[in-house]
Amino acid sequence: MAHVLMILLAATATLIPLWIGGRHGLVRLVSPMYLLAYFCFFGFFAKVLAYAFQPELAFYRRFIDTPDAALFGTLYLALFIYLICVGYRLACAPSDRAANLHAARLISAGLARRGALSLCAFAVTTATIMLILRARGLDGLSLSALAGLNSTKQINVNADGVGATLAGLKSFFIIPKFAFVLLLAHGLVTGARSSQLQAVVLGLLLVLIALVSGDRFELAELSVFAIATFMIVGGRLRGHSVLIGVAGLIILGWLSAYMTSLRHGGDGSHLIEQIVGSTYFLDINAAIMVTDHVEPGTYLMGESYTWWSFGWIPRAIWVDKPAIDLGVFFKRDVMGVETGGAFNVTGPGEAFINFGWAGLAVAFVMGWVFRKGEALLLSSGATLRFGTAFLYPMLFYPFIQANLQSSFSAFIVGAVAQFILIAAMIAVFLPRYRLHRVPAVPQRSAAYAA
Repeated sequence: MAHVLMILLAATATLIPLWIGGRHGLVRLVSPMYLLAYFCFFGFFAKVLAYAFQPELAFYRRFIDTPDAALFGTLYLALFIYLICVGYRLACAPSDRAANLHAARLISAGLARRGALSLCAFAVTTATIMLILRARGLDGLSLSALAGLNSTKQINVNADGVGATLAGLKSFFIIPKFAFVLLLAHGLVTGARSSQLQAVVLGLLLVLIALVSGDRFELAELSVFAIATFMIVGGRLRGHSVLIGVAGLIILGWLSAYMTSLRHGGDGSHLIEQIVGSTYFLDINAAIMVTDHVEPGTYLMGESYTWWSFGWIPRAIWVDKPAIDLGVFFKRDVMGVETGGAFNVTGPGEAFINFGWAGLAVAFVMGWVFRKGEALLLSSGATLRFGTAFLYPMLFYPFIQANLQSSFSAFIVGAVAQFILIAAMIAVFLPRYRLHRVPAVPQRSAAYAA
């Protein structure tokens, strides 16, 4: 009976945001509520369903044998998701979607210095990969080097198990990512074959970046970048555009399985087990573990939300700098696992570690911020003046992902550096307009409308 109740809670927690996203989201398929539904499906519903038939796959069972712990964790996570939806819905206000589309298409069509943009992306990527390989003590790229990069994602720097992930260095990868989004948008709106080809080449470069970073979520990011850009500039789901999208997702899925094989030395068959037997996505395991292990006397009372304040100091200067990712604290201090690395704490988990069941209030705030951020970035005025529509896939989607799967402070530090780089690229490559001097909407190209 408990399994049935858990599955029902997980199913409603997945379907409700999906329904809200369809009715109130400002960008199809990738509005915050759609993203919440996707993360909930893989991290909550799929896992609870799998555990009902194969309990041994449950990650939390390695640490917890308390009766009803799973039910309490499921209830907490479901309530958290419901309150995100409430916060989002109450923040909804009328929005001129036609004007938003007009602005995004206009900015996309005016992309300048496209050749220089591509060259800049390739130069920065090459230099960054070389620095990463040097920091990891590698002479060049090879299958064995890729296997090492995927199996060991951090360099241990102190006895506490805190490691350097080279996140500061990897921040420069935002340049080829943003170049991909801009060139794809220009190619979709204008039909320029040169921009479409450059976007494809940069997409392949982003796949290489994912392999070097050893992060399969880089591949998920690539798919979101492409889909979000397509939707922001008004792409229509017709014919070959759907086939191209499905083919791309299949290829990225295969690459994700390949990266799993590099990590585990197998044939990639571990991918499904990795999804349901880990703390990835909006994870039910983390909710069960924190509700069972965290006691009132150990609540952080909001402390983890301020760790970004010292996170900007390079570890090369402050070797013993505490980890700003709450996942390290979750693994070591909450669960008592002393090995290096971290467990994905998730947004609900971070809220509970800080405030216990009162952390449900954080969910309402998250939902409200998701809607207000979506409306601000996609608004015609902000897009025309600052090009903000393209901050949506570049920074706002990662912000949502971090708040659902990871922890707040770990995202903020990297996002600030990335925002500076993106702002510089917007200043150089994108046109901006005063609101009283807006040109006519560019004509829709045949390739874009297909």
